[in-house]
Amino acid sequence: MKTISLAIDGLPYELTRLRAGGVYWVACADAGHADLIAAGVLAGSADVPLAVVAALGRSPASMVAPLAAGEGPARTRLHEVAVADMLPAVRGLPVDLARSAAARDTLCVVQLPAAVLESLEGARLARWCRQLHDWASAGNHYLLLLCHGEVATLAPRLLPLNRLCSGVAQLYPHRGALQYLVHYWSNAEGVVAHRDFEAEWRGFRLGVIADGDDLMASVLAQEGGDRFIYLAQAEALEGAPPFSPAWRLFENWSALTAGALQAQAATVVLAIDENADVDALTRIVFRLRSERGNGLKLVVREMQPCLRYADERLLLQSGASLVVPASLPLARFLTLLETIQGQVWQGRLPEDPERLIRLHRPPDIGGVVTPMQFKQMAGELLDQGDGVVESAVLVLQPVAGLSPVQALQQLHMRRRGDFVCMHAGQVWLFLFACRGDGVERALGNLFRLPWREMFDGYERLAGHDVAAMNAVDAGTAPPPQQQAPVAAPVAQASGWAAPQPIRLGSER
Repeated sequence: MKTISLAIDGLPYELTRLRAGGVYWVACADAGHADLIAAGVLAGSADVPLAVVAALGRSPASMVAPLAAGEGPARTRLHEVAVADMLPAVRGLPVDLARSAAARDTLCVVQLPAAVLESLEGARLARWCRQLHDWASAGNHYLLLLCHGEVATLAPRLLPLNRLCSGVAQLYPHRGALQYLVHYWSNAEGVVAHRDFEAEWRGFRLGVIADGDDLMASVLAQEGGDRFIYLAQAEALEGAPPFSPAWRLFENWSALTAGALQAQAATVVLAIDENADVDALTRIVFRLRSERGNGLKLVVREMQPCLRYADERLLLQSGASLVVPASLPLARFLTLLETIQGQVWQGRLPEDPERLIRLHRPPDIGGVVTPMQFKQMAGELLDQGDGVVESAVLVLQPVAGLSPVQALQQLHMRRRGDFVCMHAGQVWLFLFACRGDGVERALGNLFRLPWREMFDGYERLAGHDVAAMNAVDAGTAPPPQQQAPVAAPVAQASGWAAPQPIRLGSER
């Protein structure tokens, strides 16, 4: 039995062999790489009586040029197809190979641009692959198809045809290195799928640097052949057309969701420009992640500044891989998308997205409250949050000569969920969904005067500090007739210590 193998040093044996009667695909981003892979296969096929080497749209000479004298099959037939004739040549390839090859045991290496395969859609591609498979199988021929160019859409189209194609692999650049990805490969040794290797050229031969570690193997086990496909909401690209055949644009969430529900590892880009849409988008993200798995890369792009910290956390915890702020230009956004390729989502989805949504929504309270109300409300919010949302409890000490009452007169609260009280001559402030790095910016927006001129700094408290608060300390609570029920956002009684009405929807 003749041995035909890919000349890739360090690659496991079962991933290099080509079986007689098989049709194999290797897609390369660069035509020069396809030339060298062809040369390596030919150089190791000295026991093959005849090889047919064909190229569509370019000369086949570059595939045999690296061969030394005496290397390769006993006889080699070269065929070149002009650019103008590529389309009919692709459709007639099964017939032309039958004419050029011997009756049996011929090695056929055909190089063609991926773009020309776009003319073979759906059933036509399947019919074409079946013709090649039937011819190769009947004559025990070896057929290697080398595609080059924009090949991102090729593997998703070939994987469903696995009965007709014996193997599909891809050589592509990734973060400054070459990656050799085996979607699947079958021969006499069995079938192997989802293997990824870092590779490099050593002269005219391709060599594997490392056989991806266990983590990489587990990552690829969750990925599909559409890992290089982008499904995007048209709005997210700011009106730009698809950048390549790998990009598919959709007009709205509904259409995009329908397409994404058929994907396995594609990059899905959703746009948002209104805060009122956060909950609906969260449910979409959760559904895609729960139904399609961790291989899908879900990206939310903010088109107008509308997402608060809590909104971003909500989307990320519901399955989003990345949330991109509106301030990032389109070019930088596209660069950022490249950084998440090859990754899988590492989070854990909640059982119920509705509970997660509720935890990220501020309570319907705000303004000035009594110390007793502060202790109760802050404690409840910190306890029920389970660490899902990071809120801040601050104690601010007014400077000498400034009373807490005077300090509160400079306070202007605009958000739901933020409330304040006087306690022990200090100002106690609860800021819902406020990270540690955003505290000072929030204080700058809350007070009409510079807060550093009004207070001798601040102390951030934990939940147990709030629980230990002596809320009934004499002289610190406002008169009883000014206290309001905890659940009421606006008190009926007047006075500076009663909860104050606030206008909702503003940003801090």
